[in-house]
Amino acid sequence: MHARMSLKQEPSVYKDLSLVELLQVKETRTPDVFEGLTEDYGPVGIYGGHFLGQALSAALATVEEPKITHSFHSYFLRRGEPNIKLFYKVTRLRDSQNGATRNIEALQEGKAIFQMTASFKTEEEGDQHQQPPADVPSPEESLKRRLHFSAEPFPFPMTKGDRVQMEWASDSFLDFDTSASPELRVWMKIPKPTVKPCRRDRQIILAFLSDGTLMFNSILPYGKPWDSHRLTSLDHCTWFHSDVDPFEWMLYDQRSSAAADGRGLNDGRVYSHNGQLVMSCQQESMLRRIAGENGY
Repeated sequence: MHARMSLKQEPSVYKDLSLVELLQVKETRTPDVFEGLTEDYGPVGIYGGHFLGQALSAALATVEEPKITHSFHSYFLRRGEPNIKLFYKVTRLRDSQNGATRNIEALQEGKAIFQMTASFKTEEEGDQHQQPPADVPSPEESLKRRLHFSAEPFPFPMTKGDRVQMEWASDSFLDFDTSASPELRVWMKIPKPTVKPCRRDRQIILAFLSDGTLMFNSILPYGKPWDSHRLTSLDHCTWFHSDVDPFEWMLYDQRSSAAADGRGLNDGRVYSHNGQLVMSCQQESMLRRIAGENGY
């Protein structure tokens, strides 16, 4: 039996918490072990970006200022259960004057359900170039188009508790077309808090958002999520390039570069509203046809 995608979401357990507050972890009596809050994101259990954000939060708690994250590489090992306590164990792999490396395991009932290796460094000046963003409708135009059709915002898992606002800048992954290019684009931002998060918290927010719609790119020419195929995130890598204000609209420009062996490779770039490249991501996801289904 496979999970069908539902357009309904259960009420948030921590509806009064901001995204920054939800992703914070707290120390335990065991050194370098932290406890994180859980959230029920519906059929997916705990959304993958929840692990990415909290694991990065736990790692940063062991890294000296002013170092910030420059990359992380992670694997989703098991489904996260919202009703079981969630812990993050950090292993200090390397520390130097200008850098640090950490391994982070997410644990439930003593079993590893997620693993991340993250690297940190001090900022420096250097040469710069970037790929330009795609030419898409503005967030205002995207919102106007949705309202024109009297459509509700799409209930992406990361929008749980109204902590994130998202608008399609392309057709959605529900608009199946065999001739479709495997590319998705969304605008996203978070509501402005009363206190502006620090640089590290802004990176944690971006880590949370980076999982997003990424795995859905590879299915676009072949069917619909959970109707014709089973999908889940397998691994996820992210590189940070520059700072951004996540309370202003950001463009998540995505595409699938390959599909084979029941897997899809998906690439994503996050741009600020003014077109600066902020973050690059790659994710491999399951792309497996459902036995007994006709598919598309």
